[in-house]
Amino acid sequence: MIPFLGYFLLFGAWAVATPYDGTPDEMRHIIRAYGVADGQVAPAPAREGKFPGAYHDVPSSLLRDNCFAFEPDRSAACAEPPGGDRDEVRVLTPAGRYHPAYYAAVGWPLRLSPDMTGVLLARLVNAALVAGLLAAATAVTLRLRNRGVLAGLLVAVTPMTAHLAGAINPNGVEIAAGAALVVALIAILLEPDGAGRRAAPWWLAGIAGATLVTVRSAGPAWLAVIALVMLVPLSLARYRQLLRSRRMWLLAGALAAAGLASVGWTLWKRSNELIPNALYKGHLGIVDAMKIEIFDKWRRYFTEMIGVMSWLDTPLPPVIHLVWWLSVGALLLPAVALCRPAQRWRVAGLALLAMLVPSLLEAVNVNTYGFVAQGRYYLALLAGVPILAGYFLAGLPNFDPTPRLTRLLALLLLPAHLASLFYLMVRYQTGLPDGAFIVSLNPLAGSWHPQVGSLTPVLMGIAAVVVLVAWHFRVTATPAPAAAGPTDGTGSGDNGTAPQATTSHTVPVHDLQRPMVVAAGQHQPEERP
Repeated sequence: MIPFLGYFLLFGAWAVATPYDGTPDEMRHIIRAYGVADGQVAPAPAREGKFPGAYHDVPSSLLRDNCFAFEPDRSAACAEPPGGDRDEVRVLTPAGRYHPAYYAAVGWPLRLSPDMTGVLLARLVNAALVAGLLAAATAVTLRLRNRGVLAGLLVAVTPMTAHLAGAINPNGVEIAAGAALVVALIAILLEPDGAGRRAAPWWLAGIAGATLVTVRSAGPAWLAVIALVMLVPLSLARYRQLLRSRRMWLLAGALAAAGLASVGWTLWKRSNELIPNALYKGHLGIVDAMKIEIFDKWRRYFTEMIGVMSWLDTPLPPVIHLVWWLSVGALLLPAVALCRPAQRWRVAGLALLAMLVPSLLEAVNVNTYGFVAQGRYYLALLAGVPILAGYFLAGLPNFDPTPRLTRLLALLLLPAHLASLFYLMVRYQTGLPDGAFIVSLNPLAGSWHPQVGSLTPVLMGIAAVVVLVAWHFRVTATPAPAAAGPTDGTGSGDNGTAPQATTSHTVPVHDLQRPMVVAAGQHQPEERP
């Protein structure tokens, strides 16, 4: 599938361009991934000083000091790449208690080759998982009554998401799973034939939902938020229809089993235990902690969602952030202003809950762990906001602005991904001067180069942008399959019956003020003498 190829090339470019341990906590996750692949699936919880985690036996070739983390003016040339001595040593990793499913999926190349080659292969496996979830969501999108979700997906995949997709880190898969789950639930709950006809959205909901609740300990809470927003409100007819649906019960049972297994693992291994922080010593109440979150921390989170790369030491240029937030506003503000009340609730409700629920969880634990959240942790929920906004915006009566908007976003955001990749390559290869004017942003120069050479990720990134831009232009040139019924699950069309055939007509902009006659599922301009 073309979207899978495009996304895989994009994320693969990040994977091969990044030095060892060049993304947040990557070596910790590499140790856990190797351990799971080696059979060390459920090590006993342990502690080393103030650091909780578990011990793994791993080759010393995977243990390297990181000399460039938190120092963006220093290139990765100072670091020793993995490889060499394969004698195993016992080491504690804070990721050692995490659920093993993700690490089993990405860890096998490390077991075969515990050096940079194995690391690159494991990163590419992670890139394929993220690309696969997004491509599956795109395939479901093409069967919806409108293709506004395509615009939302372009906005949802930020440079930070691409950075994580090209790393050994479950956060990238978590973000893609959250986005894919929202797409699947749009097809199941908001489309006229949602309670039943096509199998693909149900499979996607099951896979994405099970992935979301498994890869990180907060996943069950994220699933609950998404389910609440998508299920409330629906019409009584739709609720009855869903209760009669065998697929709905199978989906609910599968996600409940995956969620219970995830919670059970978290309780058994205490995998949500973090490094204690005695700064507040029990003095900070929940209300005060939430004030700090909302009025101080959120500013940083919003920046990190788009891109504060490497070890939170390399913010992307302001123009990248500006382009992204303008794109978010282009979908979000019209959807909230123009759509029906139930649609507004879903867009605004998911946005607010996506920020408030994680912040509340942090406020509850602030006296134990301090303020430890990062913007990337919020993306698993927030990725669904532009997706919902695009879907509802495309359902506005008489006029669908999203085909042109999708093309514009493709022309803005996909090259912005490429610029972000080049910028971070310069950071790794030459370092970014501190407080000085950057003269050169050449991603092919520098004292450090990726194992596959600097030209390889450049060509992969360019190919990804060309493939994805061309595909979005082509697919938005053809109309989506038309269907009867409302797009929020609350109207008269949700009666459990099969959708009626419709005839789709494109209404010119100059005809938008002409009155419309609606009859027999068709929309025809009123004839005038």
